Amino acid sequence: MIGVAVLAAATVPDSSYRTQWGTPKAVTAELAVLFGLGALALALGAVIAAVAAPPRPVAAVWPDLDDGRFALLRRASTVLTALTVTGYVAFAGLALARGVTPAVVLDAVTSGVYAADLRTRIGTLPGLTTMTQFGPAAAVVSGLLLARDGRDRAEWAKLGAVVVLALPRAYLMTERLAVLEILVPLVVVAACAGSTRPRTARRLSFAPAVALPGLVAVFAAFEYSRSWNFYRARTDSGFAQFALERFAGYYTTAVNNAALRMQYMADLTGWPRATLEFLWSAPGVSALDLHRRLSGVDTAQVYADVLVAHGNPEFNNDGGIADPFLDYGTLGGLALLVAVGFVAATLYRGMRESRPAGLLFYPFLFLGLLELPRYLYWTQGRTLPAIAGLAVVAVLLHRSRPPVPAVPVPPPAVAEPTVAEIAR
Repeated sequence: MIGVAVLAAATVPDSSYRTQWGTPKAVTAELAVLFGLGALALALGAVIAAVAAPPRPVAAVWPDLDDGRFALLRRASTVLTALTVTGYVAFAGLALARGVTPAVVLDAVTSGVYAADLRTRIGTLPGLTTMTQFGPAAAVVSGLLLARDGRDRAEWAKLGAVVVLALPRAYLMTERLAVLEILVPLVVVAACAGSTRPRTARRLSFAPAVALPGLVAVFAAFEYSRSWNFYRARTDSGFAQFALERFAGYYTTAVNNAALRMQYMADLTGWPRATLEFLWSAPGVSALDLHRRLSGVDTAQVYADVLVAHGNPEFNNDGGIADPFLDYGTLGGLALLVAVGFVAATLYRGMRESRPAGLLFYPFLFLGLLELPRYLYWTQGRTLPAIAGLAVVAVLLHRSRPPVPAVPVPPPAVAEPTVAEIAR
């Protein structure tokens, strides 16, 4: 994903940037090489993890857990789903309290969700609406249970509730990620389960050829109400061409914005920002505006000003591949990406070998790998509830592992008496 996005951003001419996305090209050859080295650093970390320990045999049935652990996962699924639903109930109550009636929703669908701006109108209720972010964790746990027994109606109901509740949020509040952070981990779990069956494994080898058009189709479906209602009267191209150009623009301009940040925001502050976003946006800390107080710089405002002066505020994805370098410099950024690659490969192996941490965290981490050209997903405040929920379940699974059967110790050998001893 990083290689394709960087290559596209580097090879698209400046005239196309200006014509299609309304921004000048900022990606230089030097920055393209640096971002490419970031991708290679991830790969290097994965290689180190691969050679550090030999892989173990993968069980024929996946996930390879005992009945007690599956019972624990079922209880965890219920709790995580209940927390997620509570968050959406809080959202619904908040929307009603702020005058968002069915008529307002219908008007947003017909006139365009950007024009209605329901996201700003509804807002959030810290501590309650945040619970919706347990959804990705609930989806991972339900996916693991359904990988074992696809006929479990209770799990299908819980998973269906999480997905269905995320759809209006993604559509009406222009938060497409709310659906992707549930569906992508589910796809990872389904692919891993199918890879243990030879016939399904052969079909899965064609999955990337199907996944990309599917991703574009989902993107286009959401973009129809997000921006097509505005641009349809301002362009001569059809919707299909518009959606493809828009999709390419999301990733290409993200890398271009990463280049803008490297040019205009490097050495802006000595305090890491994006890689510690979960800390700066934590409840209590965000109200103190602690990063701005410590650094003396409002990085969000500076970035907005950079886009106005040198880019296009409409395409505001900041390009996550630049964050390690902005926060820790060239060598520090490469070292961090090597570490990320090491962790990703280790968790992948753990998932294949049915270890708790790998089973729970790799499907979640995979989305961040896909999103890295666009923005740094893992460190966002929105991921904290899911990470905390998965961590608790992982610890409980680890503690509930069946005891290793003791190897019987043979009794000490007794020497046979010699002939002389018998004679005596």
